[in-house]
Amino acid sequence: MEGDNAGKEGIGSFLAKANNFIESKHRIILIAILLFAFIIRLKYMTVNAAVWWDEADYLSLAKHFGLGLPEQAAPWRARAVPMLWGAFYFLGANEWFIRFFSQFVAVGGVLLTYFIGKEFFSKKIGLLAALFMSVYFEHMFWSARVSLDVYSLLLFGLAAFFFYKGYVKGHGNKYIYATGAIYGAGIYAYDGIGFLAIFLLLFLLLTERLKFLKDKRLWIMVGVALLAALPFAVYHEVEFGHPYPRLKLFSSIEGGQITLAEGAQQSMPAKIVSLLPDTFSYFKGIGYYLSPQLPSGIFWGIAKWSLFLLFLLGLLAFVNMFICFDKVWKNENKELKSEFYLFLWGFSVLLIFGIVNAISAFYFEPRFVFPAMPVIFIVCALGIRQMYRLVSKYSKEVAVGLAVVLVVTGVVGQLSFANALINAKKDTYVQEKEGGEWLKQHTSPGDVLVGCGLTVQIIYYSERDFKRVGSNNATLADETIKKYKPKYYVLDGMDFEGCKSEQYPAINQDKMVPVQAFFMDAAKTQPIYIIFEIKQEAY
Repeated sequence: MEGDNAGKEGIGSFLAKANNFIESKHRIILIAILLFAFIIRLKYMTVNAAVWWDEADYLSLAKHFGLGLPEQAAPWRARAVPMLWGAFYFLGANEWFIRFFSQFVAVGGVLLTYFIGKEFFSKKIGLLAALFMSVYFEHMFWSARVSLDVYSLLLFGLAAFFFYKGYVKGHGNKYIYATGAIYGAGIYAYDGIGFLAIFLLLFLLLTERLKFLKDKRLWIMVGVALLAALPFAVYHEVEFGHPYPRLKLFSSIEGGQITLAEGAQQSMPAKIVSLLPDTFSYFKGIGYYLSPQLPSGIFWGIAKWSLFLLFLLGLLAFVNMFICFDKVWKNENKELKSEFYLFLWGFSVLLIFGIVNAISAFYFEPRFVFPAMPVIFIVCALGIRQMYRLVSKYSKEVAVGLAVVLVVTGVVGQLSFANALINAKKDTYVQEKEGGEWLKQHTSPGDVLVGCGLTVQIIYYSERDFKRVGSNNATLADETIKKYKPKYYVLDGMDFEGCKSEQYPAINQDKMVPVQAFFMDAAKTQPIYIIFEIKQEAY
């Protein structure tokens, strides 16, 4: 009996010391998590051999703004961040610097996750959520790419966090107005930030009905948002004839449409039912975010399901909110209202992108819902709390052991899958870089290139204008070559669909000769990127 009591006192003393350490040293622990997040992102920062289409689109825009490179990006591409990168290029920076800068943005998302968890629950919940975000494989993958998605998490998260502090908690109007400023500029940095308005409107309607319309602070916030958006709106109106080209895209048939089998007739209820799987695709995706594919074995089996189990347990923390939702509806309980704000934050992001996926037939991309991930990892952190409360009733030792196992295996599982995913994709499109850099070395500024291929990658790496021509309109190709007198024709097979049947070089062998090729295989038997020197006298 005395031994049992001594054991209980021992674990109790240990837990008390651990709790005191976390409370007193939480800043040191947070700094350690942030350094960890930064270091593992630096490890992968330059591992990728070449950029992908989206990366090249935004980087070529940056070179357009900073170096005067020709612009080929679609009008609806978000331009605020490339404008910032353009300033970096103008001051002499390069792609490496932009990647390095983006790591701070990515780690900023980890820091923000801590502040959200701390504000809504506690320092310990914030630290755990930040740790999970630091190793989230999808975030690490896109941190290694030149991606605007890591910016979306920070901008959306800051705006939602500031609105909560300023409006919901009443900590100062400056937070409300900061929300407007971030939103106004943010929609030109990443289109998905625009959905913040839907989330906030839903929250206000469900907790206040139409009373919020009388709050002048919200109208000032809207005014601040319009002022922040104004410079970008003017630029887009002048350049593209629309203050926000993405809206023009969505309003056109090119923006996506629901298509049914030819001759199929469906009632409206049947159509709605047919869209439900895609509508809830990002909810189903939570299993993918938290349970990545890992090697077989007991350890990896635990690692695969650790965070997902914690997420399910963490949802129990919101049971009281649902049971007493009438108090949320009547705006009678501030604590429940705060819980509802956080829950609706994550829920609305997943639902909105699912609806967009359903009605536009767009592909599933976990990175689109980065703004929901702080909430998801906070729920996972709450799962630790829920698990400890349940198990500690029977054994505090077992509860502590389970907490350690679930956290450690969850972190290791995410890191393992991140490493595998990044390395599996790191050498893709390397031929684009090799070919583009060869073209840059063998041409002069102001030269024009022609051919068939991935336009933005060719422009980004060669830093030359590129005119897409080919055998589909041989007359136009001939006229373009006569007009611009290019030295080289590029046949870029990485554009699998656009150039798979391109025959212009084959039918003009007397007018051009292959001078360089880059291959898919190490044995150099499968050329994929071929450069032809054009005989100008033949034209």
